[in-house]
Amino acid sequence: MPSISKKVERYPSMTIKTKFQSSLCAMVAGAVIFAAAGTASAQTIERLAEADANGDGNITWQEMLDARSAMFARLDRNGDGFIDSKDSPRMGPMKARFEEALAGLQGADVNGDGRVSKSEMLEAPAPLFEKGDTDGDKVLSAAELSALRAEASKAKKS
Repeated sequence: MPSISKKVERYPSMTIKTKFQSSLCAMVAGAVIFAAAGTASAQTIERLAEADANGDGNITWQEMLDARSAMFARLDRNGDGFIDSKDSPRMGPMKARFEEALAGLQGADVNGDGRVSKSEMLEAPAPLFEKGDTDGDKVLSAAELSALRAEASKAKKS
């Protein structure tokens, strides 16, 4: 499944505002890379599946890190090397979405300074990935991803 950013690149007629809004939506969705290991929603698992950059159905730890790195680049709007409130859009629905994404990243703020550095983001735990990687090989296989999906579906029915 192609990443959200790749989908946006396919539509060159999109305005800069629309591309920005799409990127912001991707940021919020991307925050699920840090999702807790509890029962995840189907949407959360599909967002995780978007980290599969080469489309082979497996998500490697490196693909996960690359997805986090790309998310960091989108969220660090002012380019100062940190994600914090200074990166937030000034108003409107994009501000709320940014704040939601930022709140989802607070667990990555290891030193508690109120901002997330790239190294903090890359080194943060990935409990959903780790839960799904049942054989511990740092690859979420298609079968392991399918098992996560089945668990989410079962939980939704309960």
